[in-house]
Amino acid sequence: MQFEDIEMLEVPDDLSVTLETQTESISGSENGQLAPPKEYPSFQEWLLGERNIEFQFNAAEYKRSYKHPSDFGTAQAAYITKLYKSVEELAANNVTGVPAVKDVSDDEPIGVISSTKGFGADRMAQYHETLINSAFRKLVEAFAAYYETVKFQILDEDAQSYEKLACLLDCVQANWFALSERQKPEEILEWINKYDPKPENEFIDAVMYNTLTPYTHLQFWTSYMGALLARGMFEQAELSLKACKYEPLEHECPELYAIIQDLTVLVGNYQGMALKGQFAEWKYTVCEFRDNYKDMKSGITDLAHVTIALQIHDLLCLISGLPKTTASFVSTWYEMYGALALYQVRDDASVYADYYKLAIAEKGSNVSSDLEQAFRDVVSQKFLRVILAIDSYDPATAAYVSKLFELKGYFSSYYVDFTEKMLDSPADFDRRYVSDYLLTRHAYECLEVHELVPVGLGVLLTPIITASSQAAAHTKQVVSEFFAPIPMLDEMMTWSGRSQYVPKLNLASVVRKLFLQQGEKSLRDGHMFEALNMLVGSYDESSSAEESARALGEIQHIVWDLLFQDCLLNSTPVPDELLMDIVTNNTAPEFQIHPVIRQCIAPYAVLAEMFMALSSAKDFDANISRLFRLLRFKYLPRKFSPLLLAQFLPLFANHTFEMPQLIILTELIDAFETQWQADSEDANELYEFAIENVPQDVAHDWRVQLKDAGKSCPTVGKRLDQGIEGESCEQNCLDLHTIVMMIGLSY
Repeated sequence: MQFEDIEMLEVPDDLSVTLETQTESISGSENGQLAPPKEYPSFQEWLLGERNIEFQFNAAEYKRSYKHPSDFGTAQAAYITKLYKSVEELAANNVTGVPAVKDVSDDEPIGVISSTKGFGADRMAQYHETLINSAFRKLVEAFAAYYETVKFQILDEDAQSYEKLACLLDCVQANWFALSERQKPEEILEWINKYDPKPENEFIDAVMYNTLTPYTHLQFWTSYMGALLARGMFEQAELSLKACKYEPLEHECPELYAIIQDLTVLVGNYQGMALKGQFAEWKYTVCEFRDNYKDMKSGITDLAHVTIALQIHDLLCLISGLPKTTASFVSTWYEMYGALALYQVRDDASVYADYYKLAIAEKGSNVSSDLEQAFRDVVSQKFLRVILAIDSYDPATAAYVSKLFELKGYFSSYYVDFTEKMLDSPADFDRRYVSDYLLTRHAYECLEVHELVPVGLGVLLTPIITASSQAAAHTKQVVSEFFAPIPMLDEMMTWSGRSQYVPKLNLASVVRKLFLQQGEKSLRDGHMFEALNMLVGSYDESSSAEESARALGEIQHIVWDLLFQDCLLNSTPVPDELLMDIVTNNTAPEFQIHPVIRQCIAPYAVLAEMFMALSSAKDFDANISRLFRLLRFKYLPRKFSPLLLAQFLPLFANHTFEMPQLIILTELIDAFETQWQADSEDANELYEFAIENVPQDVAHDWRVQLKDAGKSCPTVGKRLDQGIEGESCEQNCLDLHTIVMMIGLSY
């Protein structure tokens, strides 16, 4: 990926940076199977608001990532997820950037010594900056762990690129995301020493281990100690001085002996004093030592000792920060830059640009590699070039680094040439940000990788991460396109992963579709309670949407056909453990049941309770009451009434009915006959099926009990009814007279 047409930004020495309009998919990078490039607007077009970054979903890529995961892809997904979480944590802490601290001194009245007017804001800005720096450190650590995981799975060329990226990230961290200004020089030298370690092990062996008296080695003071001190390797330098076997000098040349001892103390004190804010005192001691050096070495007469003394004087000039001497001890601009950071002025952010200029002036401007050029871009604040360099190694890393750059204000200068309005009004409706361009494209790529879908949605749906003012409306459209029309998502993506993000955009239609899809899937898998849970979420009585109507139909199918009818035909509850626990109130206190589901399954629960208690004589009245409630239920499908009435047949033979119960039963039969015509066909069909399919080993079943008593079940018969106008109509109906006679009623 490259930034195209960035020239319009007119940033000095940063004009050749371009951003391509094409990008490659995250998935498939480990085996060269790349998805077709996406056509995106140029950076200029997007930043000016001329075009949006359109979502170009590749369903085949998503399907492949789901069905054929790889170890590399899993490791990459874990790494990108860590990057996202580090930025998400900043959003959770409401870190929107590090504001410039206003100088309030001009507003203070005369006589005020100090002010607290900006104290709270300053503290908050410092806190936010610490969080941003910490986030970058987490990013660097995550990349190191990721590389360790995949380095044996990738090509050597890719491994070299990852190693270069690690060095580049170290450079960025040291220069712009140091834990504190006081620690910045040490972090700069840590980056340099990791990238270009010196002195080499062979040279160390030759000087320290293969020489009887290392301090007399021709290169001990110039090349060896010079390299250690120029690179801030104080612990090694102190140990080397103590181990260089200069003790005979105590008698041979006391002056040189004292000089080496004093130098050892100075070297050993540097880090402790510098990190305590006492660098000025340390440097004063060094300069005093250097200035008095002529007198200290005046008693040295031996030529070899004089030579060593002069070499030590050069080291004192190095550690007192003299540029010309420093240049003589190093071979590259970055070594000199690091040495100046150590020994000139510390704890001041404004001096590093001067150090860089000095280093370039002394060591030349030629670069040996693209990586070294990227180092120079980092130090010289060419931040778009830096992002481009990182992107050339790993686009995902570049996207998150760009956000951290944005939060630190490092892209501010690039916006100046657009319009002053953008600077004066950061929340301006038309404002767009460099990081949004990269993160939006990154999010789209994540949506094509199964494991990274939550990351892609998180990037798009978190306003602080993608902060452009028009992002919310466009994101709503993207999420709708991603979820709604893709059937395979129903199988490939967990419900929790989708429902976590979609409601944030108030996408009512999308939410209903998702609930409906998952409900239908759960139903196919035989998970009836889960299906009800999803379908209830899809149903809206105030909506005329197709999804809502389909959900209602599925709910009715589950409640009446799969639960109630199955239970009624088999005279036993449906073999679903979760539903049984709900019916018997055997669920954990924290288990939540949607009130609509409770209402929907109530008829089934009443019927199941009746069958579970049917064998108990003491529950006779309760069971009669349950049957009455079901037959009186307003929304009971009439086709179930004959089978519910048939439940009374064995009860009458074995129990004595109270007169109120007989009266109610008679009323129910009368009511049933008046409503019979509308549902007669369905009722007859269901009743006929019931008497032809008697369950086995269910002793309390009404058909089994009638058979055991030597009685037959009432059958479907015919009756001729005369119409009011003398017309006749023949209809199939249950012989209710038979049912009534069998229970002993006068009908």
